[in-house]
Amino acid sequence: MNLGTKKSYYVFSKTDIKKFKEENNKPLEYIDLIKLVIDTNSELLKLYELNTKSVEISKFNKNDSLIHSQLLKLPLEADTDFDKILVNFNETKPPKIGKVTKVDKATKDLTVINDKANYIERKDFEKISIKKISIIGFSFMTVFIIVIGFVLNQSINRGNSEQEKLSQELIITQLETSGNYNKVAQKMKDFNYPKKDIVNMYLENGQFVNALKADKKAFTSVLDKIDTMNNKEQQEALNELKKANITSKKESISLDLRLALLNKDIDFLKKNIKSVDSQALSDRIVKLFIDEKEYASANEQLKFFANKALDKQAKQAEHDDKKQALTNKVNELKKAISDTQKQLDGKNKQLSDLHKQLDDLNKNDKSPDKGKHVDDKNKEIDNANKDKNKISDILKDQQGKEKEAQKAVDDFK
Repeated sequence: MNLGTKKSYYVFSKTDIKKFKEENNKPLEYIDLIKLVIDTNSELLKLYELNTKSVEISKFNKNDSLIHSQLLKLPLEADTDFDKILVNFNETKPPKIGKVTKVDKATKDLTVINDKANYIERKDFEKISIKKISIIGFSFMTVFIIVIGFVLNQSINRGNSEQEKLSQELIITQLETSGNYNKVAQKMKDFNYPKKDIVNMYLENGQFVNALKADKKAFTSVLDKIDTMNNKEQQEALNELKKANITSKKESISLDLRLALLNKDIDFLKKNIKSVDSQALSDRIVKLFIDEKEYASANEQLKFFANKALDKQAKQAEHDDKKQALTNKVNELKKAISDTQKQLDGKNKQLSDLHKQLDDLNKNDKSPDKGKHVDDKNKEIDNANKDKNKISDILKDQQGKEKEAQKAVDDFK
């Protein structure tokens, strides 16, 4: 059977299924009809019990003549082969062997070619008997028919093979849409799909445990697929694999490393640098070390999986951080100097006020305790001067350190 590419009109009646109402009276190819039925069936399976809906499918040609009509109850089981159920809607027939006129023409062409390749004089050719000509013509005819038959047979076989493959793909697609991935895998086994295709089916649908169960050697493919997901999805997938307990000790460490990477568990990553098993994972860990300013650990990891670009990035980041640290120190000292200077200014103002108060006492105090008042004020002034001297010493020390720090920044390369 050949699906063909000719479009005919399909009318969907006796139904309340929305999708068929929308597609009513539309030109479709046969393969599109099958896909429409499969998609609709998958949606109905999620909403209804079996055999609760129906649709009448009628096919018309371009002259509005009915080709075939069929009542179909939906939904059906997820693994139903709709291609077989609806096969009567495919009107395309296998090609027939060419007419006699075409054979005669081909025979004549072959004769002409033979004449050109084996040129002989016209007179000699006329001497060939009618019997010999008949034998030659019959031989050419026989060979030609055999060749045509062989070609047609090959074409039909190829068409049947393609039809069978398409039918299998439709069944698998429908099962996959329903979410029954284990049943999909079983059907793929029944159809002799390679193990790699079954693993890929599981991976595309996020079934990582089943992918590993299908092929223990698919661990790297599983990790590669997980690495493409966002952080939350990665954590869920990795924890699911850990919980399933189907990995080897070495593979389990690979899962732990990835979880530590996602959780930014620097200590665990530092302790297990030698357990990193791929360039991609190493690069991700080095980037995290750089972000966390763990440059020694980044350099250690790069010894096992070299990466010139990351090595350059790590060295540049470390250089910039050192320079920034020196600059920060200068800025911190400048702020300290500014604060100390404010303290010194405050102390100077205090001394100025104390001297004014002493002068006022000397001029205006008429009490018997004047002497005591003057002595107390002088003690305050002495203490204030001591504080001032301490602050001045601190300021000088800070200014000296600030000059040294600025020089270190200027000299840094």
